[in-house]
Amino acid sequence: MITTTAYMLGIIRRIARVSTIILEFLLFSNVYIAICAVVMCQTTARLFRLTLPESLLLFTFVGTLGSYSLHWFLTDSSADYSRRGRWNYQYKPVLAGLFVGAVLTGLWMLWFLRLYLVELLPVVLITFLYSAPKIDSPPFRALRRVAVLKSLYLTFVWTYVTVVLPFLVVSPLQRPNGLLMAIWILNRFLLIYSIALWFDYRDRDVDRQSRWLTLASRLTDAQLYRFFCSLVFFFGLTLLALYRHGFTVWGVICIGLPMGILVLLAQRVLRKVSDYLYYIGLDGLLMLSGILLAVTPA
Repeated sequence: MITTTAYMLGIIRRIARVSTIILEFLLFSNVYIAICAVVMCQTTARLFRLTLPESLLLFTFVGTLGSYSLHWFLTDSSADYSRRGRWNYQYKPVLAGLFVGAVLTGLWMLWFLRLYLVELLPVVLITFLYSAPKIDSPPFRALRRVAVLKSLYLTFVWTYVTVVLPFLVVSPLQRPNGLLMAIWILNRFLLIYSIALWFDYRDRDVDRQSRWLTLASRLTDAQLYRFFCSLVFFFGLTLLALYRHGFTVWGVICIGLPMGILVLLAQRVLRKVSDYLYYIGLDGLLMLSGILLAVTPA
């Protein structure tokens, strides 16, 4: 009996170990966040009945994967003992390989999307500039002086890729009216920025030491929370506006639920830092609306 129990416990431990390895690869190799970007892009298409080129979704995936892989490859993780820090330090060659593979695949996708190069090439440039301050060279270090806009900049990129770009690559006849598009863009912007704000809060000590100052590193916890609440308030106004423009009650609930969960998580984030909470929970909120809308009638 004891032997059988020990054997079963051994199997459970091995399964748990393998599951952890797979989970951390999905999270820390940036595959998970790349999936989030694709789901957000598809959410815009689903809600507004846009017919997107399939190659755009693949370009979004590899672009996000490559961007984040470069960002974490350039991050010095030698003294970072978090789960992500240890993984990055151990698997730097993997991050480099993912970046190279993503770049090559992205260039291939650009050929299929060549009709939209005017809309896509700026994304490539501004995405690189997000990670550029991590390059230890005078021209790039100078960018840290304006890094207080880091989260705002990242939010702009995500909003452009997952919300604005789907509208740009379809026929004007498929697009909704300009006011409705503006409301939806603002709604997504506020959600993305609210999530990015808490990542800045987590990194505030490191940012202060590196003189890479951000809004979260300049505000007290109370000030930051009040600022976050103001974002939630304006997000709520956009939900009301979407409802008034014809969105169903269930659709508005699906769109608003991620922010509601973020409000509940905010106090926990202020008290405790967990890699899994950030990379599964907070990042996962980006695609929650899309998943709900895909599996239920909108």
